[in-house]
Amino acid sequence: MLQLLKFELYKIYKQKSIYILFALLIAIMSTGGFVNRSNEQPIYQEYKRWEGKITADKIKELDRIRGEIDKKTDSTRELTFKERIMYSIAMVNDQQTNFTDDRNKEIALLKENIKEAPSGYEKREAVLKKDMLSRVDTSDFYYQKGPGIMMDMIYTFGFVITAFMTIIGIGTIFSKEYSSGMDQFLLSSKYGRSKAVTAKILASLIFILSVIIVWSLYSFAMATYSFGMHGWKSSLQWIIQFNESPYPFSLSSTFAVMMTIHVIAALAFGLIVVFISAVSRKVTVSLLASGVIFGLPLALDTVLDFGGTKKVWVDRFISFSVYQFMKVKELFAGFRTYNLFGIPVLQPILAVVLSIILIILFWYMTKWVMRKKQVTV
Repeated sequence: MLQLLKFELYKIYKQKSIYILFALLIAIMSTGGFVNRSNEQPIYQEYKRWEGKITADKIKELDRIRGEIDKKTDSTRELTFKERIMYSIAMVNDQQTNFTDDRNKEIALLKENIKEAPSGYEKREAVLKKDMLSRVDTSDFYYQKGPGIMMDMIYTFGFVITAFMTIIGIGTIFSKEYSSGMDQFLLSSKYGRSKAVTAKILASLIFILSVIIVWSLYSFAMATYSFGMHGWKSSLQWIIQFNESPYPFSLSSTFAVMMTIHVIAALAFGLIVVFISAVSRKVTVSLLASGVIFGLPLALDTVLDFGGTKKVWVDRFISFSVYQFMKVKELFAGFRTYNLFGIPVLQPILAVVLSIILIILFWYMTKWVMRKKQVTV
């Protein structure tokens, strides 16, 4: 079995196309990513002065500084580099104060709704949201550009790199055998067939994990070099994309959860790709079908605006797609639950459960398809 696994890994990693594609994707990702480190150090030093608990005195001082800078801008005076940094810090804290006020108002409204609502799903959902929002704590301020960049990498480039590399790397793992006639060798032994299929599946999963590890390390190196690894204790809500998130997580715990979900969803997508390859005798069909499964939700999510009610079905379709599970961002940006026998289930939990189901389902479906093939050969 180990020899079969090594052989399948060798066949995957010997493909020149995966290295060309990975280099191209990394190059695209790095475009525009230059950061002037000589500027970042003084920025961090200014932020560091204000790190920690946000007190009334700090808010008062930041309001004073912002007022003075506003007067300078009104008089068309050019701001110094330090003044621009201080203004940015004051604005960020002011925005967070506003979000905190809005959150407290929403909690108060939810409490009123809970009192009036009859027992049932809606009441349980309101209680869950109220409890989550009540645990959000944004009273600490940190410079968190480094962690923010690493989280951003997951839902901007990381999930795309994982998907593209999966399609190109293992999208033809069975169909290429059919086109070359090697499927006869694969199906030639009763016990060898099962082990060979298992080796291909395991090799595919190992390849996916290796891709995620490599781009994660690259992301870590870029973030550390450009901004440092300060601010992991910061609340998730300090990242602008998650200002309204109800999840009471720090950046460190959010990043760990996001990466875990991404990995599980990526393995599910990988097994879907392997299954498609197992049932496709033509390489092009296998690649195109795998590309559509990931690309269609991506295109709908990118191109369409969900402003109208007629597009609700598109939103539902995307929310249950492995594409969104791999992207992860939308799972934590807002509050979304699903009714499971009257119990509200959070979308991230549903994403993990569905991904695990997909892993088990397509693992056994691939084995079943190959068993059926060995009977007909």
